[in-house]
Amino acid sequence: MKILRQMLNWAKRLREEGVLDLLVILWVILFVGAVTVYLLDYGSDNRNITNMFDAFYWAWVTMTTVGYGDFAPTSSAARIAASVMMFFSMALISFFTATISSIFVARKIREGKGLEKIKYTDHYVICGWNDLADELLEAFLKQDEEEKTPIVLVNELSEEEIDAWRGKLNASHLGFVRGDFTQDQILEKANVAKAKAVLILPNLSKSGESGADEKTALATYSIKALAPKTKVYAYILHHENKAKLKRAKADGIIVADEFGPFLGASQLHHPGIPAFLSEMLSTDQSRLLTRAVPERMIGKTYRELFSDTFEEHDMTILGLYLEEVSAGIGDFLAADSGDYLDQFIAAKLKAAGRGPNEEQKIKVRINPEKDYILKSGEQMILLK
Repeated sequence: MKILRQMLNWAKRLREEGVLDLLVILWVILFVGAVTVYLLDYGSDNRNITNMFDAFYWAWVTMTTVGYGDFAPTSSAARIAASVMMFFSMALISFFTATISSIFVARKIREGKGLEKIKYTDHYVICGWNDLADELLEAFLKQDEEEKTPIVLVNELSEEEIDAWRGKLNASHLGFVRGDFTQDQILEKANVAKAKAVLILPNLSKSGESGADEKTALATYSIKALAPKTKVYAYILHHENKAKLKRAKADGIIVADEFGPFLGASQLHHPGIPAFLSEMLSTDQSRLLTRAVPERMIGKTYRELFSDTFEEHDMTILGLYLEEVSAGIGDFLAADSGDYLDQFIAAKLKAAGRGPNEEQKIKVRINPEKDYILKSGEQMILLK
């Protein structure tokens, strides 16, 4: 069904460019030329085009400039008609080839300018741009070096700036959509509905910090409305705006410099902690990674997993996390049924920023008890 839809879209595009009309004219020339040459050559004594099939075959070979020479008109009138057909067919085929080429070239230019809809699926979308975006993108590409998941940038940078980043990062799988990422049509071009996840950065490329968090919240609302199942992670500048992103149903919220006070205090009392974290989270060579708990370890204890991981892979487990979906109160409400009490509860939950629908949360266990029983779906946080 998807292939058929793509073929129909492509046919529509060809029709808009006049290519289908051109093909009809070519077929008319082929038909008229074949019939004319056959009739004009019919009375010739040494003719070798003796039937309509040979005539159509000759016309097709001639129009495509192959010219095998196994069939040819012999009478003067037939040769004149053939020359006229050759002239028009060559002109039209050249025009046809140029039109097809221009469609592909124009599409490539539009893609470079960020004006075409993205065809990627299971990709990552990064909205917004600021001074730290290049470092974030570089760190992500290093962590995703094996999988090479497609990335789509959505911002208002120029084509030259995006091409410069593509060249610097050597990332051929880096797509681009130019425009305001709070607008639905721009988000649809980025194909957020089929994205693996979306990261929204404070957009400081065109303006200052004022209003950046509000724009992030608005984009989160827009994405969740267009693609409720797509995970959205928001990076904000001010802690007081965290509640807005929670109401917008962001799956994860990162606050700029959230750990600055802790690191500053630790630098005085425990200077080894900031140094350890800096080494562990280094952009050049991150020491952290995640892996799924092996199936053979499900139902066993954390102690056994710890020993197995250290002995087999020479890595230390720092903790576990599990993405769990909790049933919302909406599973028990019937707001569509006309029950006014259910409608009232749903409205109050919405006003408080707590949607009635199910929510997906990440539950982290740092260094759990040694006798903790491992569950299916849990992921290990490892230090290599």
